[in-house]
Amino acid sequence: MQSNIGGNNSGQANKATIWFIVGFIVLVTAGAIIAGAYSSGTSSSNNASSTFVATVAPAITSADWTEGNPNAKVSFVEYGDFECPACGEYYPVVQQLVQNYSSTVLFVFRNFPLYTIHPFAGISAQAAEAAGLEGGAAKYWAMNGLLYTKQSEWSVNSALTPQQVLSQYLDGYAQSIGLDVNTFNSDINATSVAQKIQADVNSGTAAQIDHTPTFFVNLKQIPNPTSAADFESVLNAAIASSSASSSLAH
Repeated sequence: MQSNIGGNNSGQANKATIWFIVGFIVLVTAGAIIAGAYSSGTSSSNNASSTFVATVAPAITSADWTEGNPNAKVSFVEYGDFECPACGEYYPVVQQLVQNYSSTVLFVFRNFPLYTIHPFAGISAQAAEAAGLEGGAAKYWAMNGLLYTKQSEWSVNSALTPQQVLSQYLDGYAQSIGLDVNTFNSDINATSVAQKIQADVNSGTAAQIDHTPTFFVNLKQIPNPTSAADFESVLNAAIASSSASSSLAH
């Protein structure tokens, strides 16, 4: 009996030891997997920022919509999509830059509608271009601003068609900035409007754009700044560099 009792106690002890070892291995393995995943994620993030390549945008032409100083030695180009939420968030920051640097920087907006993910990207780009076709730069920039400041109004109902967005929202915006709505609706479908948007898209594709907004200073792409101060640092450096170059030239 004594021997049997001793044998049972020994077996239970062995089982406990085995379960302890298995549990330890599981914990160590799980820890290694989590650590590896965390390390991999951090590494990917670092790689993304370290592999940024500054591409170059095509030259600014008379076909571009511009504001600021047409004779400025520094240019600021944005490729944007009016339905893009990130573009909408950047809009007030960019407008602040326009106000602060209008005498020293030429600002340009080019269309880069992301048709596959934003169903109203096309009609909104057409609306801005149609406003410009009817009323020139002043009306273009007025519509550009309305599309961004009212983005949460016209872009949220994916059940609508682009034509419904036009009739329910964009026509009203056109009227509010003093455009003739009938002319506006005609210009929406003008060949020149389609050609202008496509020309912008082609130039963005040539600059290897893969997201909106994408910004260029002196036609050289910059990583998207995270604040107005970051934007200002880039612009101030470009202005200082252009001033230094002008001094050397003289």
